Amino acid sequence: MKRFKTVIKREIQELIRHNGLGSIFFTGILFLDALGAIFPKYLNRQVTLFIPLSLIFIIHILNTKKRNKLFLLSVVFNFLGICHFNNPYEAYNSLGLVYHTIAFFIYFLILFKHYQAVSVKRILKFSLLIVIFAVVPTILYSEGMKKMLLFQETILYIFSVALFVFSATLLYISKKTKTNRFLLFSTISIVISSYLQGYHLFVEKNDLLEFFAVIFFNLTHYFMCWYLIEKSRKSKF
Repeated sequence: MKRFKTVIKREIQELIRHNGLGSIFFTGILFLDALGAIFPKYLNRQVTLFIPLSLIFIIHILNTKKRNKLFLLSVVFNFLGICHFNNPYEAYNSLGLVYHTIAFFIYFLILFKHYQAVSVKRILKFSLLIVIFAVVPTILYSEGMKKMLLFQETILYIFSVALFVFSATLLYISKKTKTNRFLLFSTISIVISSYLQGYHLFVEKNDLLEFFAVIFFNLTHYFMCWYLIEKSRKSKF
């Protein structure tokens, strides 16, 4: 019986690795969760809300021999952030933003170790990116943040995400490999998600914006996951 379970487990792992079953399932759940954000009467997000990040956790474990513990920790913090801030059945609260802030700062720490391959001059040049990314949403959404009593927490979140965007973009520009392309996709996804979600939360409620914000938020972590998977296959962390 034990041997049978081992064989079944191995076959499932092979399906996910080689046939992309996990990725296909992730995409389906992702769209269901996004649809649930705009059609809560027809799709219960209590079922789909927490599945995308759980699948990302599983995809990473099954596709890497040496797990990146920092990444798995960041997934846990993002999961907690969703529980406290993005849960449609609970009021928005600052603790959720704090968890998301920690998660993206962990992403920054993961990427920081690769800075030795980047020139100081280029780092200084791209430092303008983090300033622009942090200042623009602060100006656009400051009034709404104050009204929701989330100003300080949102500023910390923006700064943390900006650090990640800065790091990921810098590494991609410095070395445009197929692996680093996942970083580019992850960066684009979180920028789109942040601005859409910011407008939805702090300016005007818009179901369509929330739909795409949910999709791109989860894609951010999905692409980051695959960046680390491909990185682990080519080098040792």
